[in-house]
Amino acid sequence: MRGKMYNRVVVSLLCMAIVLSACTSEKPADTAKKESTNTNLSAAGVLPISKEKVTVTITVPSSPTVLSWEYGKNELTTWLEDQTNVHIKWNFYPVADAKTKLNLELSSGGDLGDLIMGNFALDNSSLATYGSQGIIRKMEDLIDKHGSNIKKMYTEYPNIKQATSAPDGHIYGLPQVGICYNCDRAMRFWVNKSFLKSLNMTVPTTTDELYQYLKAAKEKDPNGNGKKDEIGIVGSKTSWFAKADQFIMNAFTYQDANGLYVKDDKVIAAYTTPAWRDGIRYLNKLSKEGLIDQTSFTNDEAQLKQIVELNNGNNVAAVPSGGPHAFAANDATRLNYEIVPPLKGPNGFQTSYFNEFGVVGSYQFAIPANGKNADVVMKLVDFMYSKEAYLRSRYGVEGVNWEVPKGTLAANGEPAKFKLVGKDLWQEPQNTHWQGANSTWPPFGSDSREVLPDGKFDLEKVLYSAAKLYDKTSGKVSVPKFFFEPKTATRFNELKTEISKKLEADIADFIVGNRDIEKDWDKFQAELKNMGNDEYISIMQKEYDAKWKGSKK
Repeated sequence: MRGKMYNRVVVSLLCMAIVLSACTSEKPADTAKKESTNTNLSAAGVLPISKEKVTVTITVPSSPTVLSWEYGKNELTTWLEDQTNVHIKWNFYPVADAKTKLNLELSSGGDLGDLIMGNFALDNSSLATYGSQGIIRKMEDLIDKHGSNIKKMYTEYPNIKQATSAPDGHIYGLPQVGICYNCDRAMRFWVNKSFLKSLNMTVPTTTDELYQYLKAAKEKDPNGNGKKDEIGIVGSKTSWFAKADQFIMNAFTYQDANGLYVKDDKVIAAYTTPAWRDGIRYLNKLSKEGLIDQTSFTNDEAQLKQIVELNNGNNVAAVPSGGPHAFAANDATRLNYEIVPPLKGPNGFQTSYFNEFGVVGSYQFAIPANGKNADVVMKLVDFMYSKEAYLRSRYGVEGVNWEVPKGTLAANGEPAKFKLVGKDLWQEPQNTHWQGANSTWPPFGSDSREVLPDGKFDLEKVLYSAAKLYDKTSGKVSVPKFFFEPKTATRFNELKTEISKKLEADIADFIVGNRDIEKDWDKFQAELKNMGNDEYISIMQKEYDAKWKGSKK
């Protein structure tokens, strides 16, 4: 009797456990159902987001230039809350260690509020790791329900969705859209106009003409001070595409900033090819004859500007750089430099760098899995991808901080779409916006700004014209932004770090002659192989074959 009673009790307890387990397992689905059927929420893309005021907590790196983020004090916060009926409670992280603190909170299950926003330097590896662990929420269901602007973005720029989808197929983060025509063609080169005039020479179009120009600049005193103190080429290892080899190498081979390219669906390390070796030979020749300044391999941007500005800004014959603003401190000096078209090499090869994946910007938004109001958060984020929200987030209030000019041209030659009123507040202490913490989808690039009066240095016009020139020889050979699963990402990053360090050191050594490109070439290749270069390329090739093959038409 007692045995039968015991069995009945056990069976009853097991049934209760099963029921309780079923209730527990259904809870997330019930929560999601409540969120998705909340009658207070508007339809996708419709404002306000909620009939009743909803509060969400946003974790963001604090910016020293934003004086206040609060409603009634900050223009963007006030406008956004009034439009959406969503009140924002801020959770600030110090800028200096925002990434470290964020990773600590993510790995320990800390409270990150309802939305992670801003430049925390979240990368694919972090998102894949935290997403697969259920710490960061997958977004595709929310985007499907509420992402009217985000879905438009994916349609217009399919590279973005493809590059930001994790290997498991989920979307764990949303990026800013990189609308910058000139930035994607920034591996450029500039020559001194007054030197050309003094030497009665024209802008070089071949590697041989560049050599002749540099040689004349070093030997014939084009600055007219009676001294042979002119510098041929000077660059920087840290400034914007200012490394001595980058632009010139495009007269010999394709390559991106990492020395890689894709051709016929194959990921190729340019630095393992005979064409790259020929480029190093040419650069070594320039260096041997004193036509490349040795500080090019150690300068930071400030040191580069200091050298260029010597002799009243009439000191350097040529500079590799994305733009004159990055290598010259004064507008008069900037105006004295002219863009060099992509050079033809000894064998007639000619190309220019084009980053076709530049539209895929850094991640701006991620949703913690333990946050609340996910539907409201996604609708708020989607609103930030609207045209008006972006313009307020970047330029401020229309009619106060910027305006649409009438009948004037932009730097890109089209009708101007905006004109700043007074000072650009981007780097100024202000209460107008959030200093790019919510940068999303620009409706136009900065080259749509109204042109400046003649005689003024107009950076946007200069950079746009330079990029337009380079577009003529650009090719679709850039390497995609790969999204590896966590274990592969760890190994890939290890290899990339070590190979990049080696390349930076050895390129400098080959150019200045510390290593002999003839005698040490085979040894250099063997060293790369021993470091795992074959594995490095194969990791990229496998991902390319799985996700990107056939995309370059």
